[in-house]
Amino acid sequence: MGSMMNDALSYFSNQLSGFSTNTFKIMPQGKTSGIASGDIVTVNLPSNSIIDLKSFQIHLKATLPTGTTARLPNGISSLIQRVEILAGGVQLAQGVQYYNTLLKVKEALCESMANPVAGHPDIIRLNNPLDGAAQATTDVERVPGAFLDATDSPFVIDHWEGFLGTAAPRYLDLSLLPDVQIRLYMASNTVLTACSNVATGVSLVEAATGSKFTTPAADATYEVSNVFATCELISLADVSYDNMLTEMMAQQSFLEVPFKAYYCFSQGHTGSSRFQVSSQSIDRIWSAWQYSGTVKADGDSGDGNKFPYTAQSAPIPVMGYAPNPPLLETRGSTQEKYTAAWECFQQPVKGMELQYQLNGAMIPQTPLTSSQLLPFSGHNLPPGKYVSDKLSMAQYLKSNFVQCLRLNMAGSEDGRILSGIDSRSANLQGLLNTTGATFPSGETYNSFIAVETTATLRIMPGRAVSIIS
Repeated sequence: MGSMMNDALSYFSNQLSGFSTNTFKIMPQGKTSGIASGDIVTVNLPSNSIIDLKSFQIHLKATLPTGTTARLPNGISSLIQRVEILAGGVQLAQGVQYYNTLLKVKEALCESMANPVAGHPDIIRLNNPLDGAAQATTDVERVPGAFLDATDSPFVIDHWEGFLGTAAPRYLDLSLLPDVQIRLYMASNTVLTACSNVATGVSLVEAATGSKFTTPAADATYEVSNVFATCELISLADVSYDNMLTEMMAQQSFLEVPFKAYYCFSQGHTGSSRFQVSSQSIDRIWSAWQYSGTVKADGDSGDGNKFPYTAQSAPIPVMGYAPNPPLLETRGSTQEKYTAAWECFQQPVKGMELQYQLNGAMIPQTPLTSSQLLPFSGHNLPPGKYVSDKLSMAQYLKSNFVQCLRLNMAGSEDGRILSGIDSRSANLQGLLNTTGATFPSGETYNSFIAVETTATLRIMPGRAVSIIS
C-alpha cells in the first residue's frame, strides 16, 4: 500500500535499472541536396528499437537565389507543406495538406514553436543571426560562411504537430510495428517573402507616407541541402517492460496509442464556411482568416499592406514593432518583426461577429465580437498553452486573428481520456458564421478551419496495425 504522506515530507527514491540512451543520425532515402518546392524527403525510422518520438529532428541548410531580396520564412518548418507517416504502408497520419498553415494558426495565439536559435524564428532584414554581420537588404538572405562550413546544416525542425509530437506514450517500441516511414512534402515558394524596392539599410517597409512596397516580377525560389534526421533511441536491460507489453497484449489482444489528428478546410468566405468531420473525439476547432483580394500596398488604404495569401508577398510589418509608430512604446523603437501574406491572419472587417454552428447547435450561445474572441479562445487553448504576453489587441486583430473552440473536457488530454464529440455514427456538420458587417468593396477573404481530433493507433499481434479515427 502506497504512503499517503505528502511528497514534501516523504523520504524515498525510485530506480530504473538497465536504462541506456543514445542519439542516432538517419540519412533520408534518395537525394539529400538539391531539394526544392514539391519534392519529398523520406526518412525510415530504425526498426526493433524504442524511440522517443518527440526527439525526432530534421537538420537542413536552406539557400535562396542571388540577385533577389528573398527571405526565408518565420520558422524553417514553414518549408514543410505536409507530413505523412506510414507503418508497413498503412497511414498512421493521413497528412495534413496545410501543415505549415496549421502550425502558424496555433502559434498565432501562443509563443512561436520554432527553435529560438536554429529554427530561423524570424524574417530577417539586415543583421543575419548566423554570424551577426550586416548584409545589404537589396540582396538575398545568405547562409554566411564565417562560422559555418559548406556541409553544415544550420537549421533544425524539432517541433511536430500530429503523431510525432502528441502520440502517447512518447517512447514507442517500434519492434511492435511494421517499418515506419516519414514523408515530408516541401512547400511551394509562396512561403518566402521578397521585395523589389528596398534601399540598403532601411526597413523592409519604408516609413515614408505613401511609399509603395512591391513584390518582384518573378517569384524567388529556395533550395534545401545537407538534410539528415536525428532521434533518441533507448534500451532497457530489465525484462519487466517486455513482460508488461506481452501481458497487456494477451489480456486485450491489442495496445492503443492515442494521438492528435487534424482535418483542414480552406475556402472562400461569404458569411458562412461549411465543414464536416467523422471522428471518435473532436476536441477543438481552430479558425483563421487569410486575405485573398488584390494587392494593397502601403499608402493605398488606411489599414496597411495586404497581399493575397496564394502568392509570394513582400514582408508585412507586424503591428507594434518598428516601423509602425503607433505602438513603438510597447516593443521598442528599433525592434522589427515581419510576417508574410500566407501567415498574416487578419480581422476581415471591423464590427464582425463570429459564431460556430455544430449539428444545429450554436456555440457560443451568442455571437462574439472581435475583441471578445481573444479571451474566449484563450480559455479554450490546449493544456499548458496560454495567450502570449507579447500579443497586443492591435496585433491580434491585424496579424494574429485566430479563434479556438474547445469541445472536450478541460484537462482530459493529460489523462489520455477521449471526451470530445463522437461523430462516427453521423458526420459532424459544421458552419463558421459571421454577421454584423460586410467585407469592404473589392476585398475577399479565405477562411481556414482546422478540426483537431484524437485518433488511436491500435497495435495487434504479428505487427498488425489499424487506425481508429
